[in-house]
Amino acid sequence: MNSRNEIKLYNILFPIWLLILMPTAWIAVLPVNFIVDSLVLIIASKKIGIFERGTYKKHILKVWIFGFLADMIGAGLILGVMSLFDLNIRGDEPILTVPALLLSAIFIFIFNYAFSFKNLDKAVRFKMALSFAVFTAPYTFLIPLNWIYGF
Repeated sequence: MNSRNEIKLYNILFPIWLLILMPTAWIAVLPVNFIVDSLVLIIASKKIGIFERGTYKKHILKVWIFGFLADMIGAGLILGVMSLFDLNIRGDEPILTVPALLLSAIFIFIFNYAFSFKNLDKAVRFKMALSFAVFTAPYTFLIPLNWIYGF
């Protein structure tokens, strides 16, 4: 068993450590997340019947920023568990990634319900926040590291 000073953090999660280790990855990750958030915002608001001319501009930046914040909270759970407990694991095990994914989805819902869509009717706000929690949760947490790094 490794001592606390010898813990190897191969990659706590994807894409957060990828973004830290390879800052140029932000060039791809930021626009992709923006596009996904944009699509969910447009489709969900049209499906729910609230899409108007200013809907997109009014909500997209909040949704996008809070999505990253929620993803980092989930990533923090993985990092925190691995740091607090001397686990001889890589960080991509479902015992860590599934709770982190769920925590991120919960925070995506909370942030969007409480902040991004706070001026909408409660029922509409719930549907919009739930749409983002389901469709923009960080499913990349579930990608096994050996698919990326080949080990």
